[in-house]
Amino acid sequence: MIIFTSLIKQAVFQFTSAYKKHRITRVLMALLLAGNIVACSEPEDTPILYTVTEKEHLITVPAKGELFADTSTVISAPMSNNGVQMIAWLAPEFSTVKTGDVIARFDGEAMQLSSEHHKNKQALTQQDIIEMQAKLALEQNNINKDIGIVNKEESFAEQFSIDDVRIRSKLDIIDSLQNLAYLSTKREHLHWQNDRFGDSSKGDMSLLKMQEQQQSDKLSQLDSSLSQLEVKAPHDGLLVYKANWRGEKVREGQPLWPGQKIAELPDITVMKAKVFVLENEALSLTKDKAVTFHLNAYSEQVFQGTVESVAPFPKTIKRGDPQKYFEVIVNLATQNTALFMPGSKIDANIIIAKSKNKLLIPLQSVFSKKNQTYVYLYQNNDFVVQPVTLGEASLSHVEVITGLTKNQQIALTDKDKN
Repeated sequence: MIIFTSLIKQAVFQFTSAYKKHRITRVLMALLLAGNIVACSEPEDTPILYTVTEKEHLITVPAKGELFADTSTVISAPMSNNGVQMIAWLAPEFSTVKTGDVIARFDGEAMQLSSEHHKNKQALTQQDIIEMQAKLALEQNNINKDIGIVNKEESFAEQFSIDDVRIRSKLDIIDSLQNLAYLSTKREHLHWQNDRFGDSSKGDMSLLKMQEQQQSDKLSQLDSSLSQLEVKAPHDGLLVYKANWRGEKVREGQPLWPGQKIAELPDITVMKAKVFVLENEALSLTKDKAVTFHLNAYSEQVFQGTVESVAPFPKTIKRGDPQKYFEVIVNLATQNTALFMPGSKIDANIIIAKSKNKLLIPLQSVFSKKNQTYVYLYQNNDFVVQPVTLGEASLSHVEVITGLTKNQQIALTDKDKN
């Protein structure tokens, strides 16, 4: 390279000081000659060397997740018989609410229209009841009048009936007896008609009363639902909206079923972390493993924790993503109400193993053939195949138990492919 640089400087000098054509040709020839000299002098490509070192062996697995409150009060859509209700307004998320503050308000226009409709139907039913009562009273009065008249006629006929043939003729006596029997039969018929009318009127009135009660019950339900259009905070707390399985939170204009979760009022004094570890990276995840993490918003601060539990089976956490993850719950070593908020995203490392004074080499420097692991050991300006016995491995390095010593040099790439 020194020769090449010197010739370049000389060529530039000659080029800048020459004005004739044959001088430019000489410069170009000098450049070509310098390139050939350098090409011949460059050594053959050799693998990159790595010096075997003895240092702390730390095996960690990465994880991503978020913080959540250990305890919280769930806020749900009010229970009602009106089916789906539309959210009209929501309080700002992560705002501090007091007891009785409105968290969510539902659209009650449809229920108000339904309430007015049922009020009109109830008023019509009540009017029908009044008309029916008047009609039944009139008919009952007429029947009672007829019964009274017949009773008087029958009493008069019995009082003045003379069956002495010496006074009246037999034909008159027969007519009187027939008239008395007719009046008696008519009286019995009117009493039957009165009883039948009473039963029929009771049925008609019961039907109208039942319709009125149905309208009243429906109005009571609507009034109850209208009174629950505003969802209020049961106690003081930090408002956090719930996300569904797709990670979407409730929003204005969204329909909700009765009882569907809306938000939470978490107790932020006791926070935990929920992180996810890729299935093929979940190495020896067990309870009480140490965890280090930082908030994405405050990456310069590192916090500590321990594994509380590990899900028994992996699962997908994102729609359309076939990769599966183990869910890990982490207890936090310290609490920080100023920084730790529910839903805060974090990056974590779970420490699987930690030991000192281990010979470590990069995983890329280890090769395998016929069930034998080996490395390329650099000795006497040459590379030799050196079998090795390996121990615990992380995602980047592996422990060497036998086969190498400290400060030896090995190839980072496969020498046979160079």
